[in-house]
Amino acid sequence: MIMIKNKSGLKQRLFAMSCMLLIFCSQIKADEIAKLTAKEKASWDNAYNSSTKERFIPVELFTGIKWDGKHELILKEAVTSASACDPVIEKRCTIFDITGPFKTEKNDTKIEWVGNEIPYYRRTFSTRRMGAVESLFTINNSKDGLVRIYDKRKQWGARTYDGLGSKFPLGYWKQGEVRTYPSRRPTRIEIIELDGPNHCLTFRWVIGKGEHRNMDNNYTFCPERGFTYFSHNNEGPDTKKHKPI
Repeated sequence: MIMIKNKSGLKQRLFAMSCMLLIFCSQIKADEIAKLTAKEKASWDNAYNSSTKERFIPVELFTGIKWDGKHELILKEAVTSASACDPVIEKRCTIFDITGPFKTEKNDTKIEWVGNEIPYYRRTFSTRRMGAVESLFTINNSKDGLVRIYDKRKQWGARTYDGLGSKFPLGYWKQGEVRTYPSRRPTRIEIIELDGPNHCLTFRWVIGKGEHRNMDNNYTFCPERGFTYFSHNNEGPDTKKHKPI
């Protein structure tokens, strides 16, 4: 009987020790997660330089993946999805999937810094009006933005681009700054809100004279979310002020 009691007591002590160890390990893990979250937040906090009034915009703001805070433009592995809804009715939400980076077999653009193979992200989405859309993005020739080098949709089929334009600002930008790009149809990017709530970025993108729908739009991208808002600036029955999804 004594041996049985001793074994029972030993089991109870071992069980208690196991529980304490589990609680201790769980607390360590929770502390690590908290520290990681604080570190990631600090990266976005430090992206804005109050002395120069500039913000560094990384590729990760476009893809929605986590950012290590380094001020360098690198296409890192990404498999993300972002949602943006119709700015008028706030419905018909579209999922934008980004994967990559991949590499082209050759360089058919005017991007000089990249060499013979171009690293790129593939972004896909589908809407009732446009059908399935596939676009390939890379860092442009001036290295201050992401540019489409390929686009395929039912309106005009497949198109290739020279890499001299821009679709998303990268690197150092200032509030209100405007840059124009000498692509086949000149494009312009204007910073509307450089560092908004939750470090979201809102900019205006205009192609050509911006006369038609989707040729003069505002876009908003947020850390670890990617594309979150959009609105049309050109006049028309479907025009409405920028509204959140």
